[in-house]
Amino acid sequence: MSKWIIVSDNHTEQGVLFDVINHHNDADVAIHLGDSEFAYDDSELSHYHRVKGNTDFYPEFPNEAVIESNGVKAFYTHGHLYNVNHTRMHLAEQAIESKCQFAFYGHTHVAKHEEIKGVHVINPGSISQSRSNIEETYAALIVDEDTKEVMLNFYNRDHQIIDSKNFEL
Repeated sequence: MSKWIIVSDNHTEQGVLFDVINHHNDADVAIHLGDSEFAYDDSELSHYHRVKGNTDFYPEFPNEAVIESNGVKAFYTHGHLYNVNHTRMHLAEQAIESKCQFAFYGHTHVAKHEEIKGVHVINPGSISQSRSNIEETYAALIVDEDTKEVMLNFYNRDHQIIDSKNFEL
């Protein structure tokens, strides 16, 4: 069983990334999907695997990456280079090419889960500036690698679950 924390788009807000990681200090994987506007080596980002958003300007940030934990693989990127405002198909195809079960993206500031071509495509929403009718969010995945069952929870800033989805890989 593993726990993945996924956060995006804090746009210069300090303290919130520490708050999330401190609340989920049992996480096996923590990912930040860009637009922190922090330096790559900022102590607040140091707890997270991270990629470059369209408002991140330090060259150390990669545009995309793949991570594997206990046999579960995820492709992650900010999303602006994949036209995610219009379609997540290209993102899902990149995850398939990378042999990943998940594709994580930010950029839209809207929490969302879709299954596209067998890939679970997830946006955790924005931790600081929601652009939807729900509040600011981040996501947590609980993955049972033996049964392939997954629980996806979207949390608000008070670390309360505001939406939950269960599915199988």
